[in-house]
Amino acid sequence: MPVRFISRLSEYDKKHLGFYVPKHVTNFYSLKPGRYKGGVSLEFGDVTSCPINLTKFKHTLRGRLPPNVGKKGAISEVWIYRDTWIAPKEK
Repeated sequence: MPVRFISRLSEYDKKHLGFYVPKHVTNFYSLKPGRYKGGVSLEFGDVTSCPINLTKFKHTLRGRLPPNVGKKGAISEVWIYRDTWIAPKEK
């Protein structure tokens, strides 16, 4: 069963869009930075399955979507499969 929450898409960097994971979702489901399988349902009915990268940002997590997924400012439902977690690479 995936973790689902609503978020607004915003700029992550020049090529990607991103979203913030609400603090209560991060705490309740014990989400950690890393890569997950999941997807996004956009407000216009478009549904996409894509890898989701979560990184630590201030006191919560920030997610990055692949290029060409979604539009800036769109409200979306994000779903993440917790059992597909892959740890981030060490620098």
